[in-house]
Amino acid sequence: MVLNSTDIEIADDSNLDLLCKAWQNNKDEITAQNALNARPSALLVWVLGLSVVTFITLSAVVGIALMRFVKKSTYSRFITFFVAVGVGSLSGSAVFHLLPQAYGLVNEFDPNADHSYLPKALTAVCGIYLFFIADKLIKIVLETRKRRKRENQAALNHRSVVGEHKAHLLDNNSPRTESFQLEAISTVAAEASIQQQAHSLCVHDHDMEYKKGDSVIAAVAWMIIFGDGLHNFIDGVSIGASFTESLLSGFSVSVAVIAEEFPHELGDVAILVSAGMTLRQALVYNLLSALSCYVGFAIGALFGNLDESFAAYIFAFAGGMFLYISISCMIPEMKKAMEEGLQVSLKNGLEVFILQTMGIICGLCLMYTMARYGSSITFSF
Repeated sequence: MVLNSTDIEIADDSNLDLLCKAWQNNKDEITAQNALNARPSALLVWVLGLSVVTFITLSAVVGIALMRFVKKSTYSRFITFFVAVGVGSLSGSAVFHLLPQAYGLVNEFDPNADHSYLPKALTAVCGIYLFFIADKLIKIVLETRKRRKRENQAALNHRSVVGEHKAHLLDNNSPRTESFQLEAISTVAAEASIQQQAHSLCVHDHDMEYKKGDSVIAAVAWMIIFGDGLHNFIDGVSIGASFTESLLSGFSVSVAVIAEEFPHELGDVAILVSAGMTLRQALVYNLLSALSCYVGFAIGALFGNLDESFAAYIFAFAGGMFLYISISCMIPEMKKAMEEGLQVSLKNGLEVFILQTMGIICGLCLMYTMARYGSSITFSF
């Protein structure tokens, strides 16, 4: 039997092998690309989600270790940087991930999803933080001028006092001298007085001091249990629903929650210890408030599996909550921290400003990278 070569072209064994290998490689690439965006199994959702929640809960233990072995100045810088990372990651997660998913702008099940919204979203976020940075720079300039003017005035007053001292060498109780001394003492006392912000739902003050045995200890403990408990519950719902949607959603929300909760858990330990509690008591109170995160995760994971449309509402709610926490709660705390640093010295204020700026940039870049290139990341389980 003779075959016409013009009708049929028979590939040799080597060509067939090459075709099979190319087909297999292409299949593996497509499978790996879709692995992150596919809806994960219920077992994987619970394993990964509970691991993230447990990590957040154990942040208090890390805080205790840091407080015992790290210098106070290093601990303060660590908190300052991570608060800024939390601000950047929270706002970035809301604008780059949660709200676009709630509005249906991006479909994470599609590996070729349209990311044309990202440049506009990045522009909006940059507008917020550029004004934030500009506001802080203006305050630095004004504080520098104010400090220079105060130093010049102090120098003039010093010369005046020296002249009066020479003129009235035998009159040590000169009324004018006493008046100036009282005025100087009053000025120093006014500058040394800094308002202390009470413990709130969103941020924690690390400089609050209470005497051991005061009744305010119970009030602080209850605020942590109820305030952080509600906050952790919503975080848990967000994590549970996001992992039922896709691994990419789960990891992006988890990173934002960890970056925001980690410094807050450290802050919980710090404020409870400063309130007069022992480290063991602080850990117990902190763990009690963190238990609600497990409850929230269970609700988010269950409802996310029962109804896919329910996840969109959770994303919208979580996005709004993340924006509120970052812009309304944490940014004012960052501004207050820098102003307190400026009261100490210009160098201290600039150090706080640089740490906060770097933290915000890190958080935003991380969230933007996950939104833009997250579909290219592969995981093997």
